[in-house]
Amino acid sequence: MILSRRNYHWLGLAGVGLATAAILTFLFSFALAHPDDYFFQAGGDGIQSYFATAYYALYDSGSHFSGMNYPFGEDFNYPNLQPLIAWVMNLLQRLGVPAGQHTIAITNLVALASVLVTPMILYAILRRTRMSVGYAAVLALIIGFLSPQIQRLGDHMSLSYTCFVPLLWYFIIRMQEAPRQWRWYVLFGVSSLLMGGVMLYFLTCGCFFLLGHVVILSLRRPRPLALIWRMALTAILPLVVFRVWMLAIDPTADRPPNPYGFLVYMATPRGVFTPSLEPLHGLWQSVFPTEEISYESMSYVGLVATGVLVAAGLLLLWRAWQLRQRPARLLARQLMPPHLSAGLGAASLLLLFSFAIPFTFPGFEHWIDYLGPLKQFRALGRFAWPFYYVMSTYAAYYLYRLLRYQRLRRLPILAAPWVPMLLLFWAGEAWINISSKAQAAKQGFGAAAFLAPQNNLVQQLSWASRSPKDFQAIMPLPYMNKGSDKIDLSGSAAATYEAHRLAVATGLPELSTYVSRPSVEHMLRHVQLLSSPLVEKTLLQKFPSDKPILLLVTTDALTPAEQRLVSIATRLVTVENVTLYELPVAALGATSLAQERAKAAALLPTLPQRPGGLYTSTDRGVVYESFADKPDRRGRLAPGALYEPKEANTVLYDGPLPTPTDTARYEASVWVNGKLDYGYGVLRVKQFNGNSEVSDHAVDGRLTTEVDGDWVRLQVVFRPAPGVNRIQVIFGGRDILADDLLIRPLTTDVYWYDSRRQPVLNTYPLAR
Repeated sequence: MILSRRNYHWLGLAGVGLATAAILTFLFSFALAHPDDYFFQAGGDGIQSYFATAYYALYDSGSHFSGMNYPFGEDFNYPNLQPLIAWVMNLLQRLGVPAGQHTIAITNLVALASVLVTPMILYAILRRTRMSVGYAAVLALIIGFLSPQIQRLGDHMSLSYTCFVPLLWYFIIRMQEAPRQWRWYVLFGVSSLLMGGVMLYFLTCGCFFLLGHVVILSLRRPRPLALIWRMALTAILPLVVFRVWMLAIDPTADRPPNPYGFLVYMATPRGVFTPSLEPLHGLWQSVFPTEEISYESMSYVGLVATGVLVAAGLLLLWRAWQLRQRPARLLARQLMPPHLSAGLGAASLLLLFSFAIPFTFPGFEHWIDYLGPLKQFRALGRFAWPFYYVMSTYAAYYLYRLLRYQRLRRLPILAAPWVPMLLLFWAGEAWINISSKAQAAKQGFGAAAFLAPQNNLVQQLSWASRSPKDFQAIMPLPYMNKGSDKIDLSGSAAATYEAHRLAVATGLPELSTYVSRPSVEHMLRHVQLLSSPLVEKTLLQKFPSDKPILLLVTTDALTPAEQRLVSIATRLVTVENVTLYELPVAALGATSLAQERAKAAALLPTLPQRPGGLYTSTDRGVVYESFADKPDRRGRLAPGALYEPKEANTVLYDGPLPTPTDTARYEASVWVNGKLDYGYGVLRVKQFNGNSEVSDHAVDGRLTTEVDGDWVRLQVVFRPAPGVNRIQVIFGGRDILADDLLIRPLTTDVYWYDSRRQPVLNTYPLAR
């Protein structure tokens, strides 16, 4: 049988597929043999993804996810559940296929299937970049297994689909080869929309990559106008369609407009061009010691690709010097296939964007304010992924040309062995990348218990004469409320795991939140459940029934606010490190306002009035600032509040201690409006002896649990140090509206009357 070149091509493709399958089977044999029994990551974002997908598949429908943020639920694009995959699983569940019970297996296997397909797509790209079958097959395996997305297997499963970016690039290449064949534009548009249904970053990254090609091709002469306008339309249309669809199905109008991290979770040259995994990372650090970089900064292309880039850059500079008298000849040289040069230019533009350029330049930071929805893509480092695939392809092409040069010059491999040695080193880095993730996944044994229908907590609950239908929601303690970037209560790994496991087993939703960009109003009402008895819990009015809350408490340390919830609940059962309590809604909603009003009515007539209309329960000094003289009239209890629109450290108080000789503990507190566009900042108390700073106490606004209406309270408790004669209360943040600053000894209550002649206690109104 005579094999044609075309047959060799398809044999090469089949060989790549078989080799990839063999490597994955060898490394992940444990997960393939028992796919339901291994977490690729057993905590954090990984466990959240498994839970959200399973809960949606078992109990929800349409675009609504009810597993968290009770009683509101959430649009299914915001939890980490890969909406398209979860929707298919939900459909299968409704058709009688138990997909929900096998969420862990399906999630893991779909991610591994993506890794399986990736080298085959890369092989097709390398072949269209004029490389031989054998060479393209080897390099496709190397590039596929070194992909930085492989490190997302587990914690960010929705970002781990290594085949998505190469597939979109392949369609872009075919557009350039056949500009009038609409199927490649349609395939790109449909594929990008489907990828957006898994993770929106892929849709945006792919469309921006295509727009980068539009920019690069627009600079060429002659300019291919027909191709350019088709590409531009293909890039813009999926973005518009997905945006309209999101607005149509999402009822939430107050998601945080300025999420944290735009200038933090960005790529860096070190993250792209230096190794991040051992042992190479340690060796690199020993030679070039530098500070560690964040996880989101890593999109490593490999040392071989980095070396090729440096060598090609130096060679280009040398040729430019040689042809400095005839620069047109340099520009006329075709150094690589046209689609590769266009892809390298487009990927480089995205790489600059992933570096947050130009927003990191002095004077350009304020441009971020005008990016609109683009600010929601705060992890800019992910936009470096196209550069990885294109740069790796360019490095493969560069080395292939060198090998061909050796062959044409009839140089034996042993006479110039450095190219094969580079390929071996490159393959070694790829092996480290994929094998390290396999070893990490192997530690996740025991996942079958997570979705097992025989949940021991449910079984033990029956011994207390209770069943899941007796409750309306699960509230884990330590409490969890994450994703808004305004409040960041992480709970604990044990409480999160056990609450997720119990929710999947019972169908009860969680009275907690871990989704991206939740409603600010919903977030405030949830956190308010942990507020003091002086605050009414308005969320309870939204509950559909009076059934109690099932409080799930682990042995982790609890805050005073969490301990108070336990104290008003009734213990049911304890299983290992988990105790279940019954928390009646009436007990959760009870306040001490009536008692405090009665106390104030009896006490205030006996207290002398101080300047500013204050009354105090002791003779110790206090400081109260109502900011009534400030021009901003959006006050909390009365008109007047301090507003600082820019990022600044604003001094709220600078002066002596209220009682200079007092050594008892003080509290400095201030209320901040919780519905402005940025976070809640940091409250600091600095103590001074003369001009010398003695101490600095700070509290992060993201950890507050005191919410009254639209305002959140930050407080710093401190003890005056010996010799202190001055303190500063400083608020650091942006877009901050602050009111009702109070500095008092903890043993002293401060009263005054509001405009309605109703009493106020320590900045809390007692009449509601």
